[in-house]
Amino acid sequence: MEGKTYYQILGVSSTASLAEITAAKNRLAKEYHPDVNMRKGIDTTALMQEVLEAYQILSDETTRADYDRRIAGRSAVMQTFDLHEAAENEAQEDPAFVTYWKASNDLYDIVTESDALFRQKDETSRIAQLALQALRHILTLREGQIPERYWHPDIMNWLLFAWYKNRNFTTAYLLTLYDEHMKNEIPVMDKLRLKNKSMRYQHSVKRLIKY
Repeated sequence: MEGKTYYQILGVSSTASLAEITAAKNRLAKEYHPDVNMRKGIDTTALMQEVLEAYQILSDETTRADYDRRIAGRSAVMQTFDLHEAAENEAQEDPAFVTYWKASNDLYDIVTESDALFRQKDETSRIAQLALQALRHILTLREGQIPERYWHPDIMNWLLFAWYKNRNFTTAYLLTLYDEHMKNEIPVMDKLRLKNKSMRYQHSVKRLIKY
């Protein structure tokens, strides 16, 4: 299963609920159980290990979010041009959406570091530096007329993939597509979880900027 994502290993979509992920794991565990297959002369140990590894990552909200972010970045880099180089070379009067995606990811890294520093003492100097760095990316996102509720990488990754399907889509249209996706395709509990995650992130951004 080389090259497959954990979602593909389990046979579920990237928006699958925990119940769907668990059901897929249980189904595959029965299918690939080594004890059952060894009697047939088939060694499925490696397959079973992949299933359990995928479940371990995707069944936990924190590790799943980190994994989603990693595979989103990896998939983007595998496109026909380098995202970071493209972002730097885009004309300022009409930047590609990748410019905003890169800004949101850079901002997330800064905010993640600042969240950890706020729990420590004597880190005021570093936090002040991070606040200045964050401001540049915030201005980029605001210039793109992207409201704060969309800034979390989970959301920006979804928007990036939608943009890759049609690079003529405007940012405003991409935001509309995301809102329709959330309204019509995401289960209520997952929707609430994503909303809460976005709100917590917005709070962290505001705390850093006010520092």
